Amino acid sequence: MQKLTAVVAAAVALSVAAASSAQDFSLPAEPGLEDGPASEARDTDDPRVSRCRIELVHDVEVPAGEAGVLTYLGVKQGDPVKAEELIAQIDDREVRQGFRVAQFAKRAADARAENDVEIIYNKAASLVAREEWIEMEQANKRVDKSVTDSERRKAKLEYDRSQLAIENAEKDKMLAGLDADTKHAELEAARIAVDKRRVLSPYDGMVLEVLRDEHEWVQPGEPIVRIAQLDQLQVDGYLYFDEYDPREIVGCEVTVEVIAGRGRKHEATGRIVHIDPRAEYDGRYRYRVRAEIANRQMDGRWLIQPKLPATMTIHLGTGGNATVGDRRSARRTLR
Repeated sequence: MQKLTAVVAAAVALSVAAASSAQDFSLPAEPGLEDGPASEARDTDDPRVSRCRIELVHDVEVPAGEAGVLTYLGVKQGDPVKAEELIAQIDDREVRQGFRVAQFAKRAADARAENDVEIIYNKAASLVAREEWIEMEQANKRVDKSVTDSERRKAKLEYDRSQLAIENAEKDKMLAGLDADTKHAELEAARIAVDKRRVLSPYDGMVLEVLRDEHEWVQPGEPIVRIAQLDQLQVDGYLYFDEYDPREIVGCEVTVEVIAGRGRKHEATGRIVHIDPRAEYDGRYRYRVRAEIANRQMDGRWLIQPKLPATMTIHLGTGGNATVGDRRSARRTLR
């Protein structure tokens, strides 16, 4: 019995010694995780944001530029439109005539500004007057009193007058150039008056609503049609400060999943374009992120439509100012 007790005691002593030796030679903890819980290993996962909201990036009511009657309305609800496409026309008969008048006035002013006949003639006349005056002076030197003082003064006056005529012609030409510039400005104003009566699509998109009818009177600023751009959409979602630092989200690429009709799933890619600087609180502090994604068509219809629920995956390390490894220190600071 005593021998059995001694054996058991020896076995216990060996077990304690082995445990102590194992603690002395255990492997170090993974760098960066020693002061955080083991669950933080999932920090390297890309955030997946559910219940995102899809909205239009560009959705505008295109207004009338001037008052008048709608003489043409070329779109209906659901029509696709191209950028700068004419979608409506306001009566412009009067301003078009004003534009024609301005065109003719500009041509006449340009012709006057380019006309230098008076300058050429007055320079030639000045040369003749100078020669006549010099001849009189020389003749009087050869034979004293052969030319009267009155005739000499008249010759000198004629030469001076011809010099002033040159200056006057040059000034007239300068004023004609200024008048041409004025007529050019008037022509541009008339062109603007015509253009303001043309209602153009601001971008490629689709007509969501037609707000006025053809032959209806419109006032400046009154909306005529509502047009939305559908090839680019924005997606809003929320992230929590204690999970992801906004610095590492900036500019990251995203993949957005949308469940459409009959459970079909569509994906689109894009990039984070905005992080709201204002924090919100719903039991934890969070911030809103916005991405813009590219939409596409299939069989003539857009695959992703605004207001549908979506899930957004943010691919860390594809943009921003911080690396994925920065998140742990940021989270410890927040705590």
